[in-house]
Amino acid sequence: MARKYQTHLLAALATVSLWQLPGCSVCERCGYMGDIRPTPLGTISDDVWRKQESNAEASDFVVYEHEWVGNSTELNHAGMDHVKQIAARAANVPFPIIIEQSSMSVKPGTKYGFPIHNDEHLDLARREYVVEALTTLGVLDASERVVIAPALTPGFRGFEAERAFNTGFNSRGSGGGFGGGFGGGGGGFF
Repeated sequence: MARKYQTHLLAALATVSLWQLPGCSVCERCGYMGDIRPTPLGTISDDVWRKQESNAEASDFVVYEHEWVGNSTELNHAGMDHVKQIAARAANVPFPIIIEQSSMSVKPGTKYGFPIHNDEHLDLARREYVVEALTTLGVLDASERVVIAPALTPGFRGFEAERAFNTGFNSRGSGGGFGGGFGGGGGGFF
């Protein structure tokens, strides 16, 4: 009986010894896997979050079309506040200051005269207005930094805007909904 256990024990030890010999500790066998040591949490994802944060920060420096009074070069109250906030932060960031291209102008000579076109002259006048305002507010390199371009993020389509609006009202009690941007304020430029 003891001989039977000795035989099984020797067989088990031989199996374990043979199993460990060609295992993953041999570099040639697992070399294709590269470095498989664990890394600290966030090592891979932190760069992604930083890029997203930087892109979101750049969006703060876009003067959107809805911040103008119609098809004019006059900023509404929210637009004036936004330009002031841009001026306050412009010296500390490398982002360009973008004037969103107009998209609600009537193009002369079109059949139906729908207000769905860009107006380059209006865009240039808006740019000059913002450059002058930022220069007055102390941004010395405003003429080099202010550009006319599409917004960095696409706007909502009708059904998306309705859904976002309704979600904001439905989640008022749960801490979600509205917020973001530079914050509030009031008053004119000068």
